[in-house]
Amino acid sequence: MRDGEFCMLSIQRQQEIIDLIREKHSVTVSELVDRFSVSDMTIRRDLDSLEKRGILRKIYGGAVLADYVMGGPQEIAMDVRKIEETDAKLRIAQHASAFIEDDDVIIIDAGTTTLPLIKFLQPSPHLTVITNSIPIAYELTGSSVNLLLVGGDVRVTTHSTVGPKAKEFLSDLHARKFFMAASGLSLEKGLMNFNLYEAEIKRRMMNISDEVILIADSTKFNSPSYHTFAQWADIDVLITDSRISKDIADQIRELGVRVEIV
Repeated sequence: MRDGEFCMLSIQRQQEIIDLIREKHSVTVSELVDRFSVSDMTIRRDLDSLEKRGILRKIYGGAVLADYVMGGPQEIAMDVRKIEETDAKLRIAQHASAFIEDDDVIIIDAGTTTLPLIKFLQPSPHLTVITNSIPIAYELTGSSVNLLLVGGDVRVTTHSTVGPKAKEFLSDLHARKFFMAASGLSLEKGLMNFNLYEAEIKRRMMNISDEVILIADSTKFNSPSYHTFAQWADIDVLITDSRISKDIADQIRELGVRVEIV
């Protein structure tokens, strides 16, 4: 088995463990061994990894749902999220659109802050847009841009494509700029997302892009998520709204990120 395939199997298993433990609040090592037909050691490594990310807490013979997970962060469907912070997201998107040049090759991530970017896009037959967002692809269908929709498994919650096929699709591509969203932001933990599959796609998109532009409203700093997929050092530009605290903005700048406030 290739390393990439092994990695995706591990990610898939860990995501299913997260789903299972959120449903049952506790699991045993033996039931996970039976469920996934893997060794005891493999499951224990998975639990170690998930505990380090604050998703669960290991107990004798198994694991329970961490207080952090029980206490709050729940992924909200895109149809609900896209009506939140609308004005801020529009201002951020409009500002971000100024970074796009006529002959660019860009990636636009799936998200409710990236989706409004389409409103301010100047269509051009020289512009190439790569996206894993079904709503973004739909909005751009019929326009003059060169559109590439990433294939893969569809996540209903975010209307995005993810998984091994999506990673494979991206493997031979290169972009000048990546406009990226995040579920949660933290000075200490970095950029976070609810879903391991989606986090993997974000990382792959970052790796194939010359410049990474994070577009996120300031409320994301109050919305912790489960899985850290990037650190601030991985980001070139943060575009956010004026409600971000000066202290947080200054600390992010000290980490080498260009912060633009709209």
